[in-house]
Amino acid sequence: MAEGKPRAKRAPSEMDLRVASRLREARHAQGMTLVELSGRLGVSHQQLQKYESGANRISAGMLYDVAELLHMPLADFFGAEHPSRDDQVSRLRRAAHRIVDAMSDAELVKVVKVLQALDE
Repeated sequence: MAEGKPRAKRAPSEMDLRVASRLREARHAQGMTLVELSGRLGVSHQQLQKYESGANRISAGMLYDVAELLHMPLADFFGAEHPSRDDQVSRLRRAAHRIVDAMSDAELVKVVKVLQALDE
């Protein structure tokens, strides 16, 4: 049985590092700890730290899950411009999403009624 050549470890690209940096920035903007976000993603906090430092590349599927949990567009991880999350309204919308996601059904019904009353 022939042994295969060991795979050379490829250094992270500029884009890998940009995604890593934006992941860390987005987590901080949400006020989430490594432990909190990693638990919601189903990975160890050490693995998430490696994603954020660029030591390990994040898969497309994992990045999609991160974007969903942080309520941000995937494009924000890749764009050359500062991502839209720097916009105050975008930050407020993400914070509201996070609060709503943590509510019980009964609490959500009450909040919707309040919002409907404000909209009238």
